[in-house]
Amino acid sequence: MGLKSFEQHRLDLRDGREVYFEGERVADVTTHPVLGTGMAFAAIDYRLAEGKEHRELAVCTDPKTGEPYSRFYRIPETAEDLLKRRELIAAGARVNAGPPLIKEIGTDALFALHIVSDHMDKHLGTSVLPKVRNYFDTCRSGI
Repeated sequence: MGLKSFEQHRLDLRDGREVYFEGERVADVTTHPVLGTGMAFAAIDYRLAEGKEHRELAVCTDPKTGEPYSRFYRIPETAEDLLKRRELIAAGARVNAGPPLIKEIGTDALFALHIVSDHMDKHLGTSVLPKVRNYFDTCRSGI
């Protein structure tokens, strides 16, 4: 699956999932006074990818599938990858006039999980990295 628009993401959140906030079931996370605010904050990431001004910076193409995906999910392999990521984070902060973006923080954690699980697999004989990679791919495809 390719890159979603914000509207597709918002509609996907209305799939009947069971969500609770402070012990009470939430009928619609997109209109909830607290959770809806988080969803609106996440919209910045989508709008960067959708807008002409930032699309080239915010979107990468998977060389295997040709599918577009958010640059936040590009695992940095070069100095240029890191510089582009920093540029995207700065653009998002300017657009938001505020703190770091949701995908920036989340993907940083996912990148760290890759490193830690690879280390565990090599030193403990576990097989965690394939599970982390699968989760990462699932997250990336839903964005």
